[in-house]
Amino acid sequence: MPAHPFLSTKPFEASHPDALAIYCSDGRFTDAVEELLHGLGHPRLDTLTMPGGAALFNAWLAGMSESMAITRAARFLIEAHATKRAILVAHEGCGYYKKHYADATPTAVRDHQEHDLRHAAGHLREYHPEVAASLYVAVLDKGRVKFEPVG
Repeated sequence: MPAHPFLSTKPFEASHPDALAIYCSDGRFTDAVEELLHGLGHPRLDTLTMPGGAALFNAWLAGMSESMAITRAARFLIEAHATKRAILVAHEGCGYYKKHYADATPTAVRDHQEHDLRHAAGHLREYHPEVAASLYVAVLDKGRVKFEPVG
């Protein structure tokens, strides 16, 4: 049975967004990340979502091919869309980190996530100094997602 066409109620906007969100593809956090970007004053955003998100910039953790893939994708979006702001988000309970740090405590995992967010931001600063980066870890707080800034 063929699918029926779907017409979005939102009009198409031809200009590119000026913000890029880089985060894990865990769909439990997608709506909250979009809400965060809107709350930061970005009504539209480009997204780069893969398992692990910003952790993939860490070649020691992700491996060279995954690290190169996210680096190339970010470079393309930043250059082609004249991105001015990157928001990098890690999240509590991330399966990517559970896989790579199976025996780590939640505190140790959080430390790894913050390190990887800073590493990714440093990479972006080195190659794209015109892009301001903001870093967050998404945590659960009474059934909602809270974004804690990472300095």
